Amino acid sequence: TIMGIPFNFSERYTSSAVNISSRNDSLFVQSGWPLTQMQMATRQIDTIVPGSQSPMLLRSLYTTPAGNFVVSDFNPSAETIVSSSGRKMSNKSMGMARLNISVNGQRDNLDVKGNAGMTGKPETLILDDIRISASYGSRYVALPFSIRLRDFIMDRYPGTNSASSYASEVTLIDDRTSMVRDQRIYMNNILNYGGYRFFQSSYDQDELGTILSVNHDALGTWISYFGYFLLTLGMVLTLFSRKSRFSSLARKLKQIHTSRQLAAVLVPLFFLTSFHLHASEGVVPEQQVVDAEHAAKVAALVVQDHRGRMKPVHTLAGEILRKLARKEELHGQSATQVFLGMMIYPETWTDVPLIKAGGHEDLDKMIPVEGKLATYNDFFSPEYLLGDQVRKAFSLEAKDRGTFDKEVIKIDERVNICNLVFSGRFFKVYPEISGSDTWYSPSDLQQAHSHSVISDPFILDFFQDYAAAVRERDWDSANDLVDRLCNYQQENGGEILPPGRKIKSEILLNKMNVFSRVGRYYGLFGLLTLIMFFTLVFNPKWNPKWPLAIAVGLLGICFLVHTAGLSLRWYVSGRAPWSNGYESMIYIAWTTMLAGLIFTRKSLGGLAATSILASTILMVAGMSWLDPEITPLVPVLKSYWLTIHVSLIAGSYGFLMLGAIIGILNLILMVSQTKTNQIRIKNVVREMSYISEMTLIGGLFMISIGTYLGGIWANESWGRYWGWDAKETWALVTILIYAFILHMRFIPGLKSLYAFNVATLFGLASVMMTYFGVNYYLSGLHSYAAGDPAPIPPFVFYTVASLFILSMVAYWRNKQLSSKIVGT
Repeated sequence: TIMGIPFNFSERYTSSAVNISSRNDSLFVQSGWPLTQMQMATRQIDTIVPGSQSPMLLRSLYTTPAGNFVVSDFNPSAETIVSSSGRKMSNKSMGMARLNISVNGQRDNLDVKGNAGMTGKPETLILDDIRISASYGSRYVALPFSIRLRDFIMDRYPGTNSASSYASEVTLIDDRTSMVRDQRIYMNNILNYGGYRFFQSSYDQDELGTILSVNHDALGTWISYFGYFLLTLGMVLTLFSRKSRFSSLARKLKQIHTSRQLAAVLVPLFFLTSFHLHASEGVVPEQQVVDAEHAAKVAALVVQDHRGRMKPVHTLAGEILRKLARKEELHGQSATQVFLGMMIYPETWTDVPLIKAGGHEDLDKMIPVEGKLATYNDFFSPEYLLGDQVRKAFSLEAKDRGTFDKEVIKIDERVNICNLVFSGRFFKVYPEISGSDTWYSPSDLQQAHSHSVISDPFILDFFQDYAAAVRERDWDSANDLVDRLCNYQQENGGEILPPGRKIKSEILLNKMNVFSRVGRYYGLFGLLTLIMFFTLVFNPKWNPKWPLAIAVGLLGICFLVHTAGLSLRWYVSGRAPWSNGYESMIYIAWTTMLAGLIFTRKSLGGLAATSILASTILMVAGMSWLDPEITPLVPVLKSYWLTIHVSLIAGSYGFLMLGAIIGILNLILMVSQTKTNQIRIKNVVREMSYISEMTLIGGLFMISIGTYLGGIWANESWGRYWGWDAKETWALVTILIYAFILHMRFIPGLKSLYAFNVATLFGLASVMMTYFGVNYYLSGLHSYAAGDPAPIPPFVFYTVASLFILSMVAYWRNKQLSSKIVGT
């Protein structure tokens, strides 16, 4: 190494003043200037005469008028090998191209290196007295006009460093026409001029400069968009053309009368039901339980969370309790009562079971508790019992963490949340009088110079006075303090304070718990309808016309309430409710019911499959690893394309999943075939398969349109349609798989109804990979939709094994009866 730069001694190193060569496994140095040599160990100094060649000493300092250098090591048998650091090249990776060059029979290699967005450094090679230079990287292209940055603006979510949006204020100057034009460029809003399109790509870390990307393909863009339009129009017209497969299936269903539906049970509508809190169970002393009416008043206060979102205390308290105990209420108290009690009576609540523990036998040994909840003090004796395990878990990379390490991290997070609640750090209800977007908690005011941010004496003493009023059970004084704080928020909250009607709507959404309740009713209707479906299959004399109408009506009412819940969440969040894992699941359940009510309203089996699937999806959405919290959007998602693109993609999953559930029912029917009921079951399976095929056609159209509309969104956001991102790739795989399934009827060996239903069942694996696998286990541009890696429950493996066995048994039963059912 010379001056920190590695080089190869196989031939010669030459600079403007110094030549270093190797001969007989030794190094020699020759300089055109006086050269001073100092041995580092002995400090002995020698002078090398200009023009003379001397043995070079390792780890000696050589000084020339041009600079200093040290040769630290020399291995005559070593060679330089260039290897790749990884199989995938990112935008920040250095790339290298090896050119094989031949001139008049002489051959040699020339390695050129470069980075994306940078011009390459030319490398030179001389062959047969011909000098060849090449570089690898970007090249400069002169624009016929210029762009000047006037200002770069970064907007953050209130009280955080998270970017809400960023924009470039630019001036376009075209000397050809003496035109000067000011424009704001930001994500999803481009500068279009003279066929050039400029996109907000990134920015300098000091936020003083901006990075724009540009493309020049106006004609190609419009041709592509017109092609997408024609493709969409063709898909839509096939749903109405009498000569299409879709219309053919619809006519066949009208001719089948073997299946008449039944579902007759009147249940209280979920929106008329109410959940009453039980009396306190004595875990917390009665005199320390916060009054329920007073807690409801506090719940309407606005608080700023750690992401900068403004929301009611009711929402924050519910999120904290779900995080700590996985419960909506605890020990007979609402989430708001628990939240207030923890802040005002921390000495009591440290001994109250409220932290979900367990999940691993080693943890159960370390933290032995009765039941599923542990107290805060259970984790200290007196030192933190999980301290060593937490440090070890965080020192590991995420991929190397086992189940024990992951559970330790989760429990450590709950313990830390408890500590923050006890200290009042989450209670950020004090806006700054200067109009800043940052709000403060009581703990923040104690640590900061209070009078520099809030000068109102009432606010400075609020929490002490409020805590005293609660301890004295003086609810009139406590209510008055809360009212004064609410007025203070209205006066000083500024533009970030949500309107009162939105706060009330969010509290209503929390209390209704729409998606959990509607999921239970979907499940109830599904089980009853499934029982009636099998009853009708084996008892065809049953005529359930009116009960069917009642069942469809009740499911329709549940669907309307489901729709109202989505609409209310849309209003509360201010954006389409399908931008994270939880929201996409409740939306997929909605599209599942939509597909069922469209295609299966005349099929008992289809209605059963629809309602059970919707209930299952909502149940999965309610699992602990999908957080129902409303979160702020990253800048790229702040676009109307979110509503269009994601609604189609996620909506298609409901249609495709419905086809898989119908496939399961059909396979169960095939297993139950006998010689006496074979014809009847054959007709039922055919009817259900027709319905399944229609839903798959709808799902395939939706995911196809959604995918290339996503390409348009990408082109409008950063100037490229397709980048082989993991999500894009698996969406294409899903399209190809379902296109194959819908065309299997043209393949003689695969056109049986058995093959079709098995294919619809296992084709769902591509949907699961596209949604769960990519969102939670792979990285890419769609990581903003991902959460923490979702654990794979053991029942998934059991379910896959059971479905495989079901498929084999159905195949054996068909074979045994020698009645191959052929589709048409």
